[in-house]
Amino acid sequence: MDLLWKIFYSFLKTGTFGFGGGQATIPLIQEEVVEKHAWLTEEQFIDYLAMGNTLPGPIATKMSVIIGYDLGGYIGAAAALLGMLLPSTLAILILFQLFLEYKDTAFVKGMQAAAKPVVVVLIAGVAFSMARSSVFSGVDFATSRTWIVFGLFTVATILVLLNELVPSFNVHPALIIMVSLLIGGLFIR
Repeated sequence: MDLLWKIFYSFLKTGTFGFGGGQATIPLIQEEVVEKHAWLTEEQFIDYLAMGNTLPGPIATKMSVIIGYDLGGYIGAAAALLGMLLPSTLAILILFQLFLEYKDTAFVKGMQAAAKPVVVVLIAGVAFSMARSSVFSGVDFATSRTWIVFGLFTVATILVLLNELVPSFNVHPALIIMVSLLIGGLFIR
């Protein structure tokens, strides 16, 4: 039982002080499990990090589950995951409660108004980056495949814009995706 508390507490500290996303948390996890407690060797840690990077999802939570399982089975995995997630979960609950309490104040409304265009630009930047790497990467306009992909990109962009700009126009995004999958399956080989 003592080991489970140590696992929980180690990942609680990591989850509390791990600012900057999952990759920034990795050195903190390493400090706890390799250097402080010597639960893993450096080689084991690197192997677990490689394993965690092959799985989908946030690396810090995957590492906590993998290491917790190695140290204490399913209960160890649960203790590590709970420790990793508890700080951010509590922070979100507290911030949400504060938001509910102060959402109608001029200060919070001003914060929301300022954040909206920034979020839109950030999402547009991600969309542009994805389009550049997936649609326009290695583009050879001499092939019919490229024209089909470019056409799908253009039509999808127009449909999304129409959905946003024309209130009476309403095409569900899932329908756009399904049609593009069908066209891709039929015409892109």
